[in-house]
Amino acid sequence: MNDRARRSQRSQGMTEFALIAPVLLLLIFAVVDFGRGLYIYTTLQAAANEGARTAVRASYYIDPTGARHEWPTDADVANSVQAHAAAMTLPVDACPNGPLPNGGNPQGSPTLPPSNQGWIFITDPSAAGNGVPNGPRGGLGTLPAPVSGCNAITPAVGNEPIKVTLWYNFQPITPIIQQVVGNRIIISAFAVYRAEYSN
Repeated sequence: MNDRARRSQRSQGMTEFALIAPVLLLLIFAVVDFGRGLYIYTTLQAAANEGARTAVRASYYIDPTGARHEWPTDADVANSVQAHAAAMTLPVDACPNGPLPNGGNPQGSPTLPPSNQGWIFITDPSAAGNGVPNGPRGGLGTLPAPVSGCNAITPAVGNEPIKVTLWYNFQPITPIIQQVVGNRIIISAFAVYRAEYSN
């Protein structure tokens, strides 16, 4: 093979690579984004389960710091959720005990968490989180009082259900997907458990 044919073949290979590389990179980033989204969903679901489990535990709850409480509080639930989703920022929403924004539907909600952050809600099992009881027996704990327009906490008694809902605003790293969806991919998870309170 002469030099001209080799150069021609090399040029053709570089041209083909230049045409295919953007598509390959887009596919790789899309797979990475899908993996990140799946990881966040499974982590949030496990954290919601752990938070709900904390909310319904019977008396003499011991929190992660070793402090003993007579009953679990909203703050204990939030700490439990955050401990199980340590890689994520999940502050308690301004209305921790409901109602959830947009009737509990994150899609199309005018209020959403900031990018790559989430919110914790501790409510009754309804979709909008606007019923009662809407929290663990110990009350708010160290959390600030709800702001105007939010439900005051009505602690559960007996074996009433408590729901822990998490919303997380997922920001893709793929530039094209970012431009298409913006900051509107909300990953949500929830768990409903019945309180184990004896009285």
